[in-house]
Amino acid sequence: MFLGSSVCAQTAGVAVQVSNGKRIPSVTQLQTVLKPGDFVRDVLGWRKVDPKCDLRSDPALPIAIPPAMQTLYSNVAAAGGRNFVTLAFNNIKCGQLANDGGHAFPDTPELRAEFAAYAVGVVKQVPALGGVSLWNEMNGTWSGGYKTEADKLRAYCLLANAVIGEIRKVDANIPIAIGATVGADVDRWFIDMFDVYGCTGKGDPTIWLDVHPYLSGKKIFPRQTDWVVWSDSVRNIRADQITNPLIATEWGAKAAYLWSTAHPRSNYMKVFNDRVVSQDPAVAGFIWFEMLYDKAALHAGLFDEAGNLTAFGGQYISAFVR
Repeated sequence: MFLGSSVCAQTAGVAVQVSNGKRIPSVTQLQTVLKPGDFVRDVLGWRKVDPKCDLRSDPALPIAIPPAMQTLYSNVAAAGGRNFVTLAFNNIKCGQLANDGGHAFPDTPELRAEFAAYAVGVVKQVPALGGVSLWNEMNGTWSGGYKTEADKLRAYCLLANAVIGEIRKVDANIPIAIGATVGADVDRWFIDMFDVYGCTGKGDPTIWLDVHPYLSGKKIFPRQTDWVVWSDSVRNIRADQITNPLIATEWGAKAAYLWSTAHPRSNYMKVFNDRVVSQDPAVAGFIWFEMLYDKAALHAGLFDEAGNLTAFGGQYISAFVR
């Protein structure tokens, strides 16, 4: 095993796209790339499980988990892993104009209450649950339709606080990841989230910070690579006494392919460990995007289209499984 000992104390994992109609990984495939307790992450969409927008009216009402997602959750449990569920996005059955997260956001007391009830349903019903995350890349693609960062963070914190409050009524300890960020320069986002816009949970070890560090060594500021910007961002977050664990719910993908193409004799898994994981003692986990072949994310899968391990798959197993 070529990675530092810090990795052994972390939780690895893989992302799948079953919620987007992609294939369901088999138990054997999952066992190949998971250690006991590792995460498997997917999105369980609000509109799919709350078709009548009536969960807040009766706490006993179950959410309607689609069969494919239920199969995924069962397979993960059988493989000894833990399901990690991203909560997103919208629900036109609740009167919203769009289901996607780029143009709408649950921004009224009623919508926040219904979204929180959906989150509670996920916590109650998904087997082998390791944690949940609120939204996805709100500082990027799924911005909720907001024009300013201030409006976005203000609304996000209202939703996060509502979700955290309701989940804690049924589970005091399940990790809840907030922030939903992508990129390397994430320090201001998290600092403002807690210090300016009222998100609860600063310093709470059960409230994690959701990050997507797609890092490839490219320069994003004059003379600074994304690796350096990331390290500076984490240092600034910790200097603000934000001790919450980081959870990388996506990493790898095109960034890993680009870096590996530029450095064909090196290993991206080791570089990511050296520059990201081992640099911060409060990394709760890191979830590779993604596990299975996906023509929309070429070269990223741990398995190819025929179901065989790729070069990344072999590296991943050597790094995080063996």
